[in-house]
Amino acid sequence: MTSKRKAENEALEHRIGSGRVAREDYALRKVPPTWRYRRASIILTLLGGATAGVFLAFPAQLAGEFGVYNVIIGIAYVLIIQTLLNFVFVKTASRTGLSSDLMSRGLALGFDGSAWTTLIYWVGWVTIFATEGQILASAVTAQYGIPDSVSKLIVGILFVPLVLYGLGFLANFQKWTLYLYVLGMIGLIAKLLFTGPSIGSLATFYGSHTLPVGGLGLLGVLAAYNGLLPNVVFGHADVARLLANKESLTASGRRDVLWISLLPYSFFAYVVFGLVGLYLWAATGGSTNPGTYFVGTIGIFGFLLIILTQVRINLINAYSGSLSLANFFSRVHFTPGRPTWAVIMVVVGTAAMYLDILGNLGTVLTFEGIFLFAWIGVILADLVLVRGRHGYGPESGQFIEYRRSMLPRWNHVGVIPLTISTATGLIVAFGGENGILGGKVALDLSSWVALAVAALLTWVLGVRDRGRSYAIRPLIAWPRSDIVVECPLDNEVVSTDDLFPCPYHKSWICSEDCMSTRDCNEQCKSMGEEALLQIAAMPPRSEALVAPNKELSAKRQRANADLLPPGGSHGTR
Repeated sequence: MTSKRKAENEALEHRIGSGRVAREDYALRKVPPTWRYRRASIILTLLGGATAGVFLAFPAQLAGEFGVYNVIIGIAYVLIIQTLLNFVFVKTASRTGLSSDLMSRGLALGFDGSAWTTLIYWVGWVTIFATEGQILASAVTAQYGIPDSVSKLIVGILFVPLVLYGLGFLANFQKWTLYLYVLGMIGLIAKLLFTGPSIGSLATFYGSHTLPVGGLGLLGVLAAYNGLLPNVVFGHADVARLLANKESLTASGRRDVLWISLLPYSFFAYVVFGLVGLYLWAATGGSTNPGTYFVGTIGIFGFLLIILTQVRINLINAYSGSLSLANFFSRVHFTPGRPTWAVIMVVVGTAAMYLDILGNLGTVLTFEGIFLFAWIGVILADLVLVRGRHGYGPESGQFIEYRRSMLPRWNHVGVIPLTISTATGLIVAFGGENGILGGKVALDLSSWVALAVAALLTWVLGVRDRGRSYAIRPLIAWPRSDIVVECPLDNEVVSTDDLFPCPYHKSWICSEDCMSTRDCNEQCKSMGEEALLQIAAMPPRSEALVAPNKELSAKRQRANADLLPPGGSHGTR
């Protein structure tokens, strides 16, 4: 390889995008192959959430109520289920460049049908933000003796300037603070090992919290962990949409999806920090709030450690919550930008701290789990069964349509199952809460009921529909060979399959500009393909994108060749 060619390849490893893209991270549209990150950046970003105080506190709370052994079984359960769900969503997000909301539009819900799932998803991030904020506020109160209400306000104000930046800032912040976090946790555990209770005292403590294994105790633990599963799954998708793949400028690894699915949350958050949380619970005499026992054990260093821990997680919570809000309000063509929604997310999350969500976390997560498990049931059934097994949907199920110009407002294949399964899960849960329909058993099973009903109905309706309700017309092929272009309206680099010929603007425009257009009356939906192509002007070729397009074309050809059987040939798209 010549030195010139080597230099070109090294230059193409860098992401191509504006300062706005660095803040927005393509929040409302498909991430192009020119704006992808390597595995390490994605894992470091997700680790910011995995080191959250809730993963220390939650197992201890459950052990106090349901017994230590049941919690350990629950940790094994969530390790397996979380990894499997993560793998499906991470792989799909990286392949398509779509966030959980954009995926949901095409995966059986429709353009408006997915809006409500996005809003529920946002409530989940508000819940976690408020929980982590409460932990940090309790540390401020313990350190300085100020009222807890004032501490919560201080914590909220702290986050406002930190949530304005995109994944590039998050990855760097998580990378450098991870070292400090690990050192701090080593110091905390070392202090307790040398000055804390003896092994005999710990054994006595655990023995006093050993309830019968299995039965209602185990069911309660599994139901509580179910409340955490969905947000973590969708959070992985929202970050992994930026993961490099075989067709992106940034190089990817063969096992990237597996490591991202397993390491940050499934292994470190649930297993490592879960077991550490059980130890700290016993070593501190039964305290379940890290904000209190960090400070009580190592003083000012514990205070600094809990600040570091909670800032790391709540930056991730605010980032994911801002994506949800941005996508929800895009339906009404209100798109002020992801940083604006991040600030709103912090304001609402701060207000939620005053509701004491931390003190009622198990109940809150159980009911949230019903809504989110119903959503997962719809997406999984459509992705794995309707598309994967039967091949229904655009491009034989391989293309997930998400653009306003191509989608129906509502897709009955997913909306009906989502509504029925959520209602069924809530009836079972409220019946269990009020001592009927099986009592506590019904409450704990409610999220599984919602998942099963949603998946079964989506499968049945999807097979009957045969993909007819997934798009209003066949795909309109991009007329040129380039893979990325600059959008004529906002001049951002976008994938060509993100564009659509718009009769209102008389040009091919990106999906985000399509969503922000208010007065077009969606005239494109009533026009034929030939008429659209005659009206819409093609974007000019950009000199700056000639080399990237050449490299991307070569990578796509290699990726397509890898999919062919020996002696096979390419089909026609």
